[in-house]
Amino acid sequence: MMLQFDQQFFEEETRDGFCISAMMKRAWAVELEVLSQVGAVCKKYGIPYYAVYGSLLGAVRHKGYIPWDDDIDIALKREDYIRLLKLLPEELPEGYFVNSYYTCETHQQPWASVVNTKYILQDAEKIKEFWGCPYVCGIDIFPIDFLPADEQADDVYMNMYGIVFAVAQRYEEYKASGELNQYLLQIEQLSGVTLNDDGTLRRQLLLLADKIAGLYHEEECTELTMITSRLNRRNRAFKFPKEWFDKTVDMPFENITIPVPEEFHRALTVFYGEDYMTPVRGGGEHEYPFYKRQQQFLDDNHIILPKERT
Repeated sequence: MMLQFDQQFFEEETRDGFCISAMMKRAWAVELEVLSQVGAVCKKYGIPYYAVYGSLLGAVRHKGYIPWDDDIDIALKREDYIRLLKLLPEELPEGYFVNSYYTCETHQQPWASVVNTKYILQDAEKIKEFWGCPYVCGIDIFPIDFLPADEQADDVYMNMYGIVFAVAQRYEEYKASGELNQYLLQIEQLSGVTLNDDGTLRRQLLLLADKIAGLYHEEECTELTMITSRLNRRNRAFKFPKEWFDKTVDMPFENITIPVPEEFHRALTVFYGEDYMTPVRGGGEHEYPFYKRQQQFLDDNHIILPKERT
């Protein structure tokens, strides 16, 4: 059974001085439904997960979405993350789609996502099923990795991951400039892995970076991180004692609950600093609303959805 919402939930609303449109409310509902479906799979198989980033902050500060946020972020420890990605394609409702290195050969992000549909909905009944929202909506799922205690080993670990990930991300640029081969040779020497020039080099690099990220295991480490954030922020202090994530606490999030790390206050200071309870609008990593480009595609191709027809 899908989530239930009062009709009032879908009305335009102003929170903290920010206007949330009726369509964004519908998109929120779809994301919450996707989260509930993923959460049900986690519960079925005893897999713990945690709200992170803006979703963690929203749960603690707003008991739901940050008003100007439009996505949901959860994270799992690496072994649980891999296990979940193997389970989801068979466990999720028909039509759902799992984007990850392990379920989609064209995927390029170092985290996974689950969406309610692979394509913009154009069937009236399906649009109605998802509360009048035709857009592809979902959640992001991040892996949590463990860090070596030795500072030198940590440097090697981060540098190796950074090199492989950067070459994968800038693959076409390096190929065009003629620098690619020298980088590939360097990577082979550093990793001891032979890369095959069979047309899948970029995918091999992405998978190798992911393998490097998961080199260390919980029993041998005392700290953990989300490695891409640690890399992109250029902040080696972006890490957490692993015991902060030993247990979860369920917190209200709109009309459901979401698990957060037991030491969520401490975790939030690492994510956002000591003053995380003070709202700061903006600063997101993607344009708002997330479905803007989907609507632009519909407009550019003169596609009129069933609910719009007269």
